[in-house]
Amino acid sequence: MNIFNKGTLAALTLLQVTVIRGYDVMLSKPVTKPIVCPCEYNFQPVCGSDGITYTNKCLLDCYNSAAAKGTPPVTECTDGTTCNECVCLPIDLPVCSVDGRTYSNECEMACENQRNVKEKEPLVYLAYRATCLGPPCNCSTIATPVCGTDNVLYRNLCELECANNNAIARNLHPIEFNNVGACLDECQCPGIKAPICGSDGILYDNVCEIACQNRKQTCSLSAPVTSTPTKICLPCACALVSEPVCGTDGKIEPTTYPNKCELSCVAKRTNNPYLSVKSYGACADCFCTGQYLPVCGTDGRTYPNECELRCANTARSKGDAYVSVFHSGPCQMVEGCDCFHCPKEYVPMCGGDGVTYWNLCWLNCNNSCSKKLGKQIFLAKRGSCAL
Repeated sequence: MNIFNKGTLAALTLLQVTVIRGYDVMLSKPVTKPIVCPCEYNFQPVCGSDGITYTNKCLLDCYNSAAAKGTPPVTECTDGTTCNECVCLPIDLPVCSVDGRTYSNECEMACENQRNVKEKEPLVYLAYRATCLGPPCNCSTIATPVCGTDNVLYRNLCELECANNNAIARNLHPIEFNNVGACLDECQCPGIKAPICGSDGILYDNVCEIACQNRKQTCSLSAPVTSTPTKICLPCACALVSEPVCGTDGKIEPTTYPNKCELSCVAKRTNNPYLSVKSYGACADCFCTGQYLPVCGTDGRTYPNECELRCANTARSKGDAYVSVFHSGPCQMVEGCDCFHCPKEYVPMCGGDGVTYWNLCWLNCNNSCSKKLGKQIFLAKRGSCAL
């Protein structure tokens, strides 16, 4: 159906277990930086000049801003030797491997892989980003990512079903299949409780959760969520009555409130006298900017931006498949190439051009189109290129 490249949504590209180049073995070195940053904690490792591997560039910048006055800033190193001790930040973001082991975070798993490479041991593959729910299953390591109803991305459907069986055995909520591709609402945030009140009236666990919410609102007319006084998040003394109303002050995106009392309460808490009822019933429309940041949906359609894709999900008929982002950019990567005659079966194939195609037909079709441009695409391996 469609393809993705190196710009694919992070939730897909980061399902791999990254081998940190130049790292030797995992050594014990104290790292005391237990703060929560206003960043999502997606694993895109950056080597710092202090020898620590930072989860991503945003976290490195965050730790620099929190450093004591006069402390030399940590810079990014690409020499391949500064971080060869493989020292990770002490972040509690557990991940589960295909062989059923739980690692404290993705960096620790990457260090394990680096050691395995050195000792010529088998690589460790990521099953999903959460604590292992039980014993492993005999699942393939081929990556055909799927999202569960728990908003966790699984390596493949087998891993999701394995996690579901383990959850049921522990009397936890069942985990069902939600969609192929990325989890639109997945957040990679540490479990540290440092409550902060958002300007949307929601009490978040920490500032990372606010960063995640703002990412979800990309290209939406909603104002970015910022930290506000705690009183804004105090619960309203309203009856639990479901009589939804759509409210706005003429500036912010219309929002659905459970009832008129809740809307009035929010207006008073935020000192916004212009917030009023626009219409009775839930807000029917989506409100997106006209910004063109195309994304390819898992339905093979190109959407102007992620907000428009999310709106399409709210308007879908009962029984229609949930649509997620498969990759950034338009679905048809080779201009003028029409491959929509290919079956919709989701069997990712990695091309020699570093692009993952929806299935072998899509790879072959794009190869035929590329030949006209003097290029050729070979099958490099089964499954996602990034995993």
